[in-house]
Amino acid sequence: MNYRLLAIDLDGTLLCPEGRVSKENLSAIADAQAAGLTVVPCTGRGWREAKYILDDVPNLGVGVFVTGAAITDVVSGKTRHHTAFDPAVAAELIDLLKDEPQAVLAYREPNRIGHEYLITGHGQLTPNSQWWFDFTGAILHEQRDVAPDDLQHTLRIGMVAPGSQAPRLLAKVNESFAGRAEAHAFAAVQSPDPEDAVHILEVFAPGVDKWHGLSWVAGQMGIDTDQVAVIGDEINDVAMLQAAGCAIAMENAADAAKQHAAYVTKPNHDHGVAHAIQQILDGHW
Repeated sequence: MNYRLLAIDLDGTLLCPEGRVSKENLSAIADAQAAGLTVVPCTGRGWREAKYILDDVPNLGVGVFVTGAAITDVVSGKTRHHTAFDPAVAAELIDLLKDEPQAVLAYREPNRIGHEYLITGHGQLTPNSQWWFDFTGAILHEQRDVAPDDLQHTLRIGMVAPGSQAPRLLAKVNESFAGRAEAHAFAAVQSPDPEDAVHILEVFAPGVDKWHGLSWVAGQMGIDTDQVAVIGDEINDVAMLQAAGCAIAMENAADAAKQHAAYVTKPNHDHGVAHAIQQILDGHW
Protein backbone atom coordinates (compact mmCIF):
# COMPACT_ATOMS: atom_id res chain seq x y z
CA MET A 1 0.00 0.00 0.00
CA ASN A 2 1.50 3.32 -1.12
CA TYR A 3 -1.13 5.64 0.30
CA ARG A 4 -0.67 7.78 3.40
CA LEU A 5 -3.83 9.91 3.39
CA LEU A 6 -7.44 8.85 2.81
CA ALA A 7 -10.03 11.57 2.19
CA ILE A 8 -13.68 10.56 2.55
CA ASP A 9 -16.70 12.61 1.53
CA LEU A 10 -19.68 12.47 3.91
CA ASP A 11 -23.11 12.78 2.25
CA GLY A 12 -23.73 9.97 -0.21
CA THR A 13 -20.38 8.39 0.64
CA LEU A 14 -19.50 7.72 4.27
CA LEU A 15 -23.09 8.28 5.39
CA CYS A 16 -25.81 5.73 4.75
CA PRO A 17 -29.11 7.05 3.29
CA GLU A 18 -30.35 7.60 6.86
CA GLY A 19 -27.49 10.04 7.46
CA ARG A 20 -25.30 8.05 9.85
CA VAL A 21 -22.00 6.15 9.71
CA SER A 22 -22.49 2.38 9.72
CA LYS A 23 -20.56 0.16 12.12
CA GLU A 24 -18.97 -1.48 9.08
CA ASN A 25 -17.62 1.85 7.85
CA LEU A 26 -16.43 2.80 11.35
CA SER A 27 -14.58 -0.49 11.69
CA ALA A 28 -12.95 -0.04 8.29
CA ILE A 29 -11.78 3.47 9.17
CA ALA A 30 -10.20 2.09 12.34
CA ASP A 31 -8.44 -0.55 10.22
CA ALA A 32 -7.15 2.15 7.85
CA GLN A 33 -5.83 4.21 10.74
CA ALA A 34 -4.17 1.15 12.30
CA ALA A 35 -2.44 0.55 8.95
CA GLY A 36 -0.96 4.05 9.04
CA LEU A 37 -3.41 5.98 6.90
CA THR A 38 -4.43 9.46 8.02
CA VAL A 39 -8.19 9.69 7.48
CA VAL A 40 -9.53 13.14 6.59
CA PRO A 41 -13.25 13.92 6.24
CA CYS A 42 -13.75 16.06 3.16
CA THR A 43 -17.18 17.65 2.93
CA GLY A 44 -19.25 20.55 1.70
CA ARG A 45 -20.67 20.96 5.19
CA GLY A 46 -19.35 23.44 7.69
CA TRP A 47 -17.73 22.07 10.86
CA ARG A 48 -20.80 22.46 13.09
CA GLU A 49 -23.00 20.84 10.45
CA ALA A 50 -20.76 17.78 10.45
CA LYS A 51 -19.84 17.61 14.15
CA TYR A 52 -22.70 15.34 15.25
CA ILE A 53 -21.51 12.80 12.67
CA LEU A 54 -17.77 13.10 13.20
CA ASP A 55 -18.13 12.76 16.97
CA ASP A 56 -18.77 9.08 16.22
CA VAL A 57 -15.49 8.68 14.30
CA PRO A 58 -12.46 8.43 16.62
CA ASN A 59 -8.90 9.64 16.06
CA LEU A 60 -9.55 12.33 13.49
CA GLY A 61 -7.26 15.34 13.28
CA VAL A 62 -8.28 17.99 10.77
CA GLY A 63 -11.07 17.93 8.23
CA VAL A 64 -11.64 19.67 4.92
CA PHE A 65 -14.90 21.60 5.28
CA VAL A 66 -16.98 24.00 3.15
CA THR A 67 -15.77 22.23 -0.01
CA GLY A 68 -12.15 23.07 0.69
CA ALA A 69 -12.58 26.67 1.83
CA ALA A 70 -11.83 25.75 5.47
CA ILE A 71 -9.42 23.36 7.14
CA THR A 72 -10.68 22.83 10.67
CA ASP A 73 -9.71 20.77 13.70
CA VAL A 74 -12.42 18.12 13.92
CA VAL A 75 -12.60 18.04 17.73
CA SER A 76 -12.20 21.71 18.69
CA GLY A 77 -13.66 23.47 15.66
CA LYS A 78 -10.61 25.73 15.40
CA THR A 79 -9.91 26.71 11.82
CA ARG A 80 -6.32 26.12 10.73
CA HIS A 81 -6.59 27.65 7.26
CA HIS A 82 -9.29 29.27 5.17
CA THR A 83 -9.74 30.82 1.72
CA ALA A 84 -12.20 33.71 1.55
CA PHE A 85 -13.81 35.84 -1.13
CA ASP A 86 -12.60 39.30 -1.96
CA PRO A 87 -15.35 41.22 -0.08
CA ALA A 88 -16.08 43.40 -3.11
CA VAL A 89 -16.66 40.32 -5.28
CA ALA A 90 -18.83 38.78 -2.55
CA ALA A 91 -20.97 41.93 -2.46
CA GLU A 92 -21.31 41.90 -6.25
CA LEU A 93 -22.36 38.26 -6.21
CA ILE A 94 -24.98 38.87 -3.52
CA ASP A 95 -26.27 41.82 -5.54
CA LEU A 96 -26.70 39.50 -8.53
CA LEU A 97 -28.77 37.03 -6.49
CA LYS A 98 -30.56 39.27 -3.99
CA ASP A 99 -33.87 39.54 -5.87
CA GLU A 100 -34.38 35.79 -6.26
CA PRO A 101 -37.32 34.32 -4.28
CA GLN A 102 -34.91 32.45 -1.98
CA ALA A 103 -32.57 34.03 0.55
CA VAL A 104 -28.86 34.31 -0.21
CA LEU A 105 -26.78 32.35 2.30
CA ALA A 106 -23.22 33.54 2.92
CA TYR A 107 -21.12 31.09 4.93
CA ARG A 108 -18.44 32.86 6.96
CA GLU A 109 -15.47 31.83 9.08
CA PRO A 110 -17.18 31.46 12.48
CA ASN A 111 -14.05 31.70 14.63
CA ARG A 112 -13.47 35.21 13.33
CA ILE A 113 -17.06 36.40 12.78
CA GLY A 114 -19.11 34.65 15.48
CA HIS A 115 -21.70 33.16 13.16
CA GLU A 116 -21.72 30.69 10.30
CA TYR A 117 -24.49 31.83 8.00
CA LEU A 118 -25.30 35.38 7.04
CA ILE A 119 -28.85 35.41 5.67
CA THR A 120 -29.12 38.21 3.16
CA GLY A 121 -30.88 39.31 -0.01
CA HIS A 122 -34.61 39.92 -0.34
CA GLY A 123 -35.78 36.31 -0.61
CA GLN A 124 -37.01 33.90 2.04
CA LEU A 125 -35.44 30.85 3.62
CA THR A 126 -36.76 27.64 2.10
CA PRO A 127 -38.37 25.15 4.51
CA ASN A 128 -35.45 22.83 3.75
CA SER A 129 -32.93 25.50 4.82
CA GLN A 130 -34.81 26.24 8.04
CA TRP A 131 -35.00 22.54 8.85
CA TRP A 132 -31.27 22.14 8.21
CA PHE A 133 -30.31 25.07 10.43
CA ASP A 134 -32.57 23.84 13.23
CA PHE A 135 -31.25 20.28 12.89
CA THR A 136 -27.56 21.18 12.91
CA GLY A 137 -27.65 24.14 15.29
CA ALA A 138 -25.94 26.45 12.81
CA ILE A 139 -25.37 29.98 14.12
CA LEU A 140 -27.22 32.52 11.98
CA HIS A 141 -27.12 36.27 11.48
CA GLU A 142 -29.69 38.09 9.35
CA GLN A 143 -28.77 41.29 7.50
CA ARG A 144 -30.76 41.87 4.36
CA ASP A 145 -28.64 44.65 2.86
CA VAL A 146 -24.86 44.32 2.91
CA ALA A 147 -21.78 46.18 1.72
CA PRO A 148 -18.24 44.83 1.19
CA ASP A 149 -17.23 45.77 4.74
CA ASP A 150 -19.95 43.41 6.02
CA LEU A 151 -18.50 40.46 4.11
CA GLN A 152 -15.03 39.92 5.51
CA HIS A 153 -14.08 36.22 5.86
CA THR A 154 -16.90 34.99 3.61
CA LEU A 155 -16.03 31.48 2.43
CA ARG A 156 -19.06 30.56 0.34
CA ILE A 157 -22.11 32.26 -1.12
CA GLY A 158 -25.05 30.10 -2.02
CA MET A 159 -28.73 29.52 -2.31
CA VAL A 160 -31.11 26.63 -1.73
CA ALA A 161 -33.77 26.57 -4.43
CA PRO A 162 -36.11 24.17 -6.24
CA GLY A 163 -34.18 21.83 -8.48
CA SER A 164 -35.87 23.28 -11.54
CA GLN A 165 -34.22 26.65 -10.85
CA ALA A 166 -30.68 25.39 -10.24
CA PRO A 167 -29.47 25.37 -13.88
CA ARG A 168 -30.66 28.94 -14.42
CA LEU A 169 -28.99 30.19 -11.24
CA LEU A 170 -25.74 28.41 -12.06
CA ALA A 171 -25.69 29.83 -15.58
CA LYS A 172 -26.43 33.29 -14.22
CA VAL A 173 -23.44 33.14 -11.88
CA ASN A 174 -21.09 31.62 -14.45
CA GLU A 175 -21.96 34.25 -17.03
CA SER A 176 -21.15 37.14 -14.69
CA PHE A 177 -18.28 35.65 -12.69
CA ALA A 178 -16.30 33.54 -15.15
CA GLY A 179 -12.70 33.49 -13.91
CA ARG A 180 -13.62 35.28 -10.69
CA ALA A 181 -15.40 32.47 -8.82
CA GLU A 182 -15.97 28.71 -8.74
CA ALA A 183 -19.62 27.61 -8.90
CA HIS A 184 -21.59 24.38 -8.98
CA ALA A 185 -25.04 23.07 -8.08
CA PHE A 186 -26.29 19.68 -6.90
CA ALA A 187 -29.11 18.03 -4.96
CA ALA A 188 -29.38 19.05 -1.31
CA VAL A 189 -29.74 16.89 1.77
CA GLN A 190 -33.51 16.63 1.89
CA SER A 191 -35.62 17.44 4.90
CA PRO A 192 -38.15 14.79 5.95
CA ASP A 193 -41.08 14.66 3.52
CA PRO A 194 -39.99 17.60 1.35
CA GLU A 195 -42.62 19.23 -0.82
CA ASP A 196 -40.14 19.66 -3.66
CA ALA A 197 -36.64 18.39 -4.36
CA VAL A 198 -34.18 21.21 -3.78
CA HIS A 199 -30.68 21.93 -5.01
CA ILE A 200 -27.81 23.87 -3.54
CA LEU A 201 -26.02 26.56 -5.54
CA GLU A 202 -22.52 27.09 -4.13
CA VAL A 203 -20.02 29.75 -5.17
CA PHE A 204 -16.44 30.06 -3.91
CA ALA A 205 -13.37 32.18 -4.43
CA PRO A 206 -11.30 31.24 -7.50
CA GLY A 207 -9.47 27.95 -7.14
CA VAL A 208 -11.44 26.72 -4.14
CA ASP A 209 -12.55 23.09 -4.27
CA LYS A 210 -12.02 19.99 -2.16
CA TRP A 211 -8.63 19.30 -3.72
CA HIS A 212 -7.56 22.86 -2.86
CA GLY A 213 -8.20 22.11 0.81
CA LEU A 214 -6.95 18.56 0.70
CA SER A 215 -3.67 19.49 -0.98
CA TRP A 216 -3.05 22.05 1.78
CA VAL A 217 -3.45 19.28 4.38
CA ALA A 218 -1.19 16.94 2.42
CA GLY A 219 1.42 19.66 2.04
CA GLN A 220 1.47 20.32 5.77
CA MET A 221 2.10 16.60 6.32
CA GLY A 222 4.69 16.17 3.58
CA ILE A 223 2.45 13.81 1.63
CA ASP A 224 2.73 13.65 -2.17
CA THR A 225 -0.28 13.70 -4.49
CA ASP A 226 0.19 10.06 -5.49
CA GLN A 227 0.01 9.07 -1.81
CA VAL A 228 -3.55 10.42 -1.46
CA ALA A 229 -6.64 8.23 -1.92
CA VAL A 230 -10.11 9.78 -2.08
CA ILE A 231 -13.70 8.49 -2.03
CA GLY A 232 -16.62 10.62 -3.22
CA ASP A 233 -19.91 10.76 -5.07
CA GLU A 234 -20.88 14.25 -6.20
CA ILE A 235 -20.01 17.16 -8.47
CA ASN A 236 -18.08 18.82 -5.66
CA ASP A 237 -15.85 15.72 -5.40
CA VAL A 238 -14.69 15.84 -9.04
CA ALA A 239 -11.63 18.01 -8.40
CA MET A 240 -10.19 15.65 -5.80
CA LEU A 241 -11.07 12.60 -7.90
CA GLN A 242 -9.18 14.11 -10.83
CA ALA A 243 -6.04 14.90 -8.83
CA ALA A 244 -5.61 12.12 -6.25
CA GLY A 245 -3.32 9.14 -6.59
CA CYS A 246 -6.27 6.79 -6.05
CA ALA A 247 -9.75 7.99 -7.03
CA ILE A 248 -12.77 5.97 -5.90
CA ALA A 249 -16.41 6.78 -6.66
CA MET A 250 -19.45 5.30 -5.02
CA GLU A 251 -21.79 3.12 -7.07
CA ASN A 252 -24.49 5.68 -6.27
CA ALA A 253 -22.27 8.55 -7.47
CA ALA A 254 -23.17 11.18 -10.04
CA ASP A 255 -21.95 10.31 -13.53
CA ALA A 256 -19.45 13.19 -13.44
CA ALA A 257 -17.79 11.68 -10.38
CA LYS A 258 -17.66 8.18 -11.84
CA GLN A 259 -16.08 9.50 -15.03
CA HIS A 260 -13.05 10.70 -13.07
CA ALA A 261 -12.67 7.66 -10.80
CA ALA A 262 -10.23 4.81 -11.28
CA TYR A 263 -12.46 2.50 -9.22
CA VAL A 264 -16.14 2.24 -8.27
CA THR A 265 -17.03 0.80 -4.88
CA LYS A 266 -20.35 -0.45 -3.51
CA PRO A 267 -23.16 2.07 -2.84
CA ASN A 268 -23.48 3.97 0.41
CA HIS A 269 -26.40 1.80 1.54
CA ASP A 270 -24.09 -1.23 1.30
CA HIS A 271 -21.06 0.14 3.22
CA GLY A 272 -19.17 1.17 0.10
CA VAL A 273 -16.50 3.00 2.09
CA ALA A 274 -15.70 -0.18 4.03
CA HIS A 275 -15.40 -2.11 0.78
CA ALA A 276 -13.08 0.50 -0.73
CA ILE A 277 -10.86 0.57 2.34
CA GLN A 278 -10.55 -3.19 2.28
CA GLN A 279 -9.50 -3.08 -1.38
CA ILE A 280 -6.85 -0.47 -0.53
CA LEU A 281 -5.50 -2.39 2.48
CA ASP A 282 -5.39 -5.62 0.48
CA GLY A 283 -3.38 -3.89 -2.24
CA HIS A 284 -5.97 -4.39 -4.98
CA TRP A 285 -6.53 -0.65 -5.49
